[in-house]
Amino acid sequence: MEEIDIQSLIKNENYQGIINALNHDDTKIRNKVEDSFMEVTNFALIDNLIQALSNKDKKIRRFVARVLGECNDSRAIVPLIEALNDTDECVVDYAASSLGGLKSKKAVNPLINTLNHNYWAARTSAAASLGLIADSKAIDSLIKLLSDKVDDVKYYSEEALLNFDDKKAIDALEKYYDDQTPVHLKKVAKSFRSFKQSDPINMLTKYLNDENDEVRKYTANNLVGLRDERATEFLINSLKDSFLDVQIYASNALGNIGTQEAIEPLINNLHNKNVNIRKWAVRGLGHAREGLPTKDMFDLLNDDDAHVRSVAITALSDTGTIYQKQNIDLLLKNTNNSSEYVKYGVIAGLREIGDKRAIKPLIELLNDENIGVRGSASAALGDFGEDAIDPLARIFENKDNFAKKRLLRAAAEALNYFENPKVIDLLIKTLSVKDAYVRKRIALALGKFKEKKVKRALKACLSDENIQVQKAAKKSLNRLR
Repeated sequence: MEEIDIQSLIKNENYQGIINALNHDDTKIRNKVEDSFMEVTNFALIDNLIQALSNKDKKIRRFVARVLGECNDSRAIVPLIEALNDTDECVVDYAASSLGGLKSKKAVNPLINTLNHNYWAARTSAAASLGLIADSKAIDSLIKLLSDKVDDVKYYSEEALLNFDDKKAIDALEKYYDDQTPVHLKKVAKSFRSFKQSDPINMLTKYLNDENDEVRKYTANNLVGLRDERATEFLINSLKDSFLDVQIYASNALGNIGTQEAIEPLINNLHNKNVNIRKWAVRGLGHAREGLPTKDMFDLLNDDDAHVRSVAITALSDTGTIYQKQNIDLLLKNTNNSSEYVKYGVIAGLREIGDKRAIKPLIELLNDENIGVRGSASAALGDFGEDAIDPLARIFENKDNFAKKRLLRAAAEALNYFENPKVIDLLIKTLSVKDAYVRKRIALALGKFKEKKVKRALKACLSDENIQVQKAAKKSLNRLR
């Protein structure tokens, strides 16, 4: 089968073309079509979609079952209810999920019946939809599903029951949580579940002094999401806890609180001699958003400990610090960092900032020993457009580079990301490189441009000595028809 432009089918509202593509030989094409269901909802073809729910092809029934859930049209309710009896379990799953979005009381009983379906995903979707509809008739059945053998089903049943302001549902969930909690954590877990913002914080922080390590750990961990400034002093004390996990969660909780008082102890410990303390200090700052010690955090990218470097780049990413223009110099200093993980973060930052000074170090990273780093640098260079064309051209012009296979291939990958027609001459010239992989990637890159000289170059590639280059050229020519 020929390659299909899915976006073109969507733009032209070619419903039949999309339906036909569901059976394309290419898995990637089929996946793209299946992911287009949201766009198809805008085609205003409700009657066609409903009719397709009875199609003999299960792929079509699956697709339209998803589309109908996004149409917000009451005419789809009854057909979707009928689809809950489909012989294909995936159709049942999608139909159950779609009925939740339509929120019709008509679907309650059929969805309750679907809670007994053999397919776990269908039970999950039915539970989720019953939670959205929130009809009390479903409570007993959802409570029973809390004992399902599949964790996902139990999770969505729990989430569904949370939507009911009903004593039976509340009591059932309380028992469920209690049954799931180890004996030594039951008391502290119940305190967190019943805690209200108006309650004294000591109701929770008292557990930070419990003699049981796991109780203190549970408390510190659950204080992370609470973000209650009243816990600051108690969490700072927990940074000295004898149990490392308590220290880690306490630092995360302080970072999440984010006040200067809360993050000051973390800042003060960034250069602590103890590697574990440095780790939790920078990890905690990764939860903060203001008052960050940017330079000190960047310094940790060159820490002696690999884990500290990894945690530091994650914290700089989570806080958005590596994406800020004022930090470009700090990023440029780390393009040759010894950690591959740090390099990934640095490249992401340079790509987002888009400063031309990043082109040269990114070019150098095309020869990095790690294939993932080379790939990231290639993609980043593509974002620089015209400014990166000449630097890339010099790679292929320099005879000293001819033996550097990974550099040439990474440069060819970079050229694949360019949309600017000014790159065409370089692409055609690069077709003369001896490396077949380079020629193949260039042939594919040319498939984006409709100029006559491009077609001539691609036709010449049909006689290339390498069959993969020939196939790439043929694929690009098909795209240009």
